[in-house]
Amino acid sequence: MAFSLSKLFKPKPTVDASELLNQINYTEGTKFAECATHVLYADVEELGGFPYLKTTLFGIDEINIRRVGCSISYIFQNETLTFTSDNTTIESHQIQRSGIYFTPVDFELTDEEASKIKTNKLVEIEFKYKKNTIHLKPI
Repeated sequence: MAFSLSKLFKPKPTVDASELLNQINYTEGTKFAECATHVLYADVEELGGFPYLKTTLFGIDEINIRRVGCSISYIFQNETLTFTSDNTTIESHQIQRSGIYFTPVDFELTDEEASKIKTNKLVEIEFKYKKNTIHLKPI
């Protein structure tokens, strides 16, 4: 039997991120938007009589933000609604060494904004953090 260095240093096969994202069965939210590397689950919920946007972003990016938070923009045909995160500290959590991270973020809403999100035709969602922007298409 011969020893081969090429077998020893052969790169590990990589798994496609979209394949892993499609396998996620997240029951605490509604699958709302996606792109090749991220999936956004979002629901308008109510706490103490006030609406808020509960989101969970699954993707390949580990997001760790201190003091500045992040923002999300709902882009409709005629207008754009932009919301900043309730909390200024945002942290991602890795899913069992898969290379996929989930990032829960809540955003404050008014009743009017909540109804617009529920009824208007959405064109795109932009999730912004630090100097990065993730463009997601609604499902």
